[in-house]
Amino acid sequence: MYKFLTVLAGIVLFFNACSVKEQNIETSQPVKLIIKSPSIKLSGIGFYKRGGKYANLQIFSAGVAVLDYKSAGTICINDKCMTRGIFNENLFLQSHYSELVDDILAQQPIYKSQNLTKTDDGFSQNIAKSGAFDISYEVNGSSAEFSDSYNNIFIQVTKLGKEQ
Repeated sequence: MYKFLTVLAGIVLFFNACSVKEQNIETSQPVKLIIKSPSIKLSGIGFYKRGGKYANLQIFSAGVAVLDYKSAGTICINDKCMTRGIFNENLFLQSHYSELVDDILAQQPIYKSQNLTKTDDGFSQNIAKSGAFDISYEVNGSSAEFSDSYNNIFIQVTKLGKEQ
């Protein structure tokens, strides 16, 4: 009987340990997104969710999901899915670091805070590479605006309401 109880306790402990999962604290923020580039144009309202090591942005227009961006996986626009690298090349028309979109969505400094100037309610950055891009990036309060005048790209992310 003792041997049976020992084996049973071992099995219970094994399955209990395997079922414990790390809890990701997820935050959800309603956002308005505008993207204008030569290859991608969209505007809509949706939700930006973060948790653990992932970010997810879902944008809806007329009640239909037009963008489903998952930082750890594929990005889908109007049911056409692509890898993160292909999405970045299509959107920016240049090779930038792979987390650039994530930094813009999170309203964080880009390019390791290069040329960062702090403002009363945020910051601004101007970064240029001759023949490649001319970026102006500003974060003020609940809004972030990214523009690349060389490649004719504009991204605006505005947080709506309170983060939950």
